[in-house]
Amino acid sequence: HEIPGIPQVEVEVESMDKAGNFIGWLHIEGVNLSVALVEQALSRVHFTAERSPYCKALLAAQDAAKQRKEKVWSHYEETPVEEVVPVLEEKERTANYKPVFVTEITDDLHFYVQDVETGAQLEKLMENMRAEVGAHPPVEGSFVPRRGDFCIAKFVDGEWYRARVEKVESGGKVHIFYIDYGNKETLPPSRLAPLPPAFSPRVLPPQATEYTFAFIQVPQDVSTGGLRLCPHTWAPTVGPDLRPPPCVPPMARRPTL
Repeated sequence: HEIPGIPQVEVEVESMDKAGNFIGWLHIEGVNLSVALVEQALSRVHFTAERSPYCKALLAAQDAAKQRKEKVWSHYEETPVEEVVPVLEEKERTANYKPVFVTEITDDLHFYVQDVETGAQLEKLMENMRAEVGAHPPVEGSFVPRRGDFCIAKFVDGEWYRARVEKVESGGKVHIFYIDYGNKETLPPSRLAPLPPAFSPRVLPPQATEYTFAFIQVPQDVSTGGLRLCPHTWAPTVGPDLRPPPCVPPMARRPTL
């Protein structure tokens, strides 16, 4: 029963042992006395309060008291938080070797290769494409080259190869890139024709993949202002233990090293 003039006090029992000892909370006029003591900087929060339903209220009250630096927190100094920089574990580099055919080397030492695993597919595609073109020869002038178009180009060996138009000059010269070998050439439109859909890059992606040497810088020849290259013609070495590529690559020029 409430008695006028006397504060209303409630005891909330949280746990009790066999001997009747208990841990609980004292509420005066609806105010948690423990929270109030901490809030007024008259007490600190014990670690066992982490299991209590009042833990958040207690910690919030204690943080506020620390900021005011009053009473039990009058000499409180906030410990600086050290920034932890994560250490990235260095992974051992693993080599992943695969056989390739080098089909083109540029003057700046970039090079193009074909994957040996797909060499048979390219050889079959070229064979079928040339048979198709031979059975239905393209009409001269039927192909109007535009930059980015895929086409077929007749190389100096008289054979047709897949190519991509890179530039069209006003004088009629067309700069093309052989997508399966990596070399480039400038041709008249008469040596170009539409690429049959059955042999487009959607059927077999371009087989020439460009690479460059890491941490290598080609020296400049001060006397000529160009790259310093040796006067030796580059050509792939084919020995008794080496097989030539399945398709002879078109080489518009032999780069020198």
